[in-house]
Amino acid sequence: MPVFKYIALDRRGREVQGNLEAADGQSAAATLRRQSLFVLQIENDAAGSASSAQTGSWLGHLRPVWTQDYVFFLQQLALMLRSGLTILQALEVCSQQSTKPRLSAAIDRMRDSIQAGKSLSQAMALEPRHFSRLTVKLIESAEASGELDTVLERAAADMEHKLDLKRKLLTSLAYPSVVILVAIGVAAFLVWKVIPKFAAFFQRRGVALPWTTQFLVDLSEYLTTYGLYVLGGVLAAILLFLLSYSTRRGRLVWDRLFLYLPVAGNLFTVAAMAQITQTLFVLLNSGVTLLDSLRISAQVIRNRAIAERINEAGEMILKGHDLATSLRDPVIPPLVPHLVAVGEQTGALTQVLERLSTFYDQQLQTLIRRMSGMVEPVMILVVGGMVGFVYMAFFQAVFQLATAGR
Repeated sequence: MPVFKYIALDRRGREVQGNLEAADGQSAAATLRRQSLFVLQIENDAAGSASSAQTGSWLGHLRPVWTQDYVFFLQQLALMLRSGLTILQALEVCSQQSTKPRLSAAIDRMRDSIQAGKSLSQAMALEPRHFSRLTVKLIESAEASGELDTVLERAAADMEHKLDLKRKLLTSLAYPSVVILVAIGVAAFLVWKVIPKFAAFFQRRGVALPWTTQFLVDLSEYLTTYGLYVLGGVLAAILLFLLSYSTRRGRLVWDRLFLYLPVAGNLFTVAAMAQITQTLFVLLNSGVTLLDSLRISAQVIRNRAIAERINEAGEMILKGHDLATSLRDPVIPPLVPHLVAVGEQTGALTQVLERLSTFYDQQLQTLIRRMSGMVEPVMILVVGGMVGFVYMAFFQAVFQLATAGR
């Protein structure tokens, strides 16, 4: 197993050097990260070349850059700036350390822009595919306040928190999605393959079928005859939905309807409120103006109905309204403008937004856990009900045949 030389920083910012056995440079870097070390450089002791050379091939450029890569980049940049490195030095190290060629190339372009006289926020703004407007605005405010390392850590923490919530939500939806697909597959197999054979068998016997069995036979015959039309209709409906959702007006209408769905609508609303209040708190606490904070918050919200309301709130503030009045709308829970009004009257708006963010974050996690807990029994009832109905219909037909045989 090859030996790698490394230079890293510990939690206190002190430089640490040493050797490490690993399968490759990426494995060595991962081992050092688990030891709470921020890697500055890794070299193969035998080859004397940087481990990142292995990822410099054209295949490496096909590797996607995940949110966790940006989180690590911001954390690493903050630590190196706090340790006394200049921005150019820190970016050079981050570029060498990155295992994703796309991100490394973006960092190199940022370093070139800074050398040409631009600030870090301006350099990030030139990379919209990698850095959101929220991140750029936070860095811009940090450059004005001189707290760049602190704001970088705050941006990384905010990004990591949102990633964690997204993972929890996707995890809670993964199980029911798989179960539904399996149930659809089983039902299709029964309708197209199994039930027609049983129907032919019983019809040859000339036995009157129970209503349950007759229902399955009729359903099977209908889907066998018109199944392609039904499938075409479903695909056409999905296509029409996607086409309408791709338009500004259509997406606005659909997103507003989504908010009123049973169970899911409350989840969408709570998730949006958690994201809005968290974004507003982070931006206002970093020195960004209220108007810019609202505009940026509207951009990070996926639900266009709520995003449009946040944009309208910004326009109302320009006309002289306060934030609480501007946020009053059916798509915004009454709790938000009520507490925002208290924060504006007491001069503690950022603290109120932080508490609202914590409250909605806890609500969101509770809803996700509750939904995850409800999904399994509901899926068992649905799938079990389908299978049980088929078994009942089959055995009723068998008993009917046995009775007629006597």
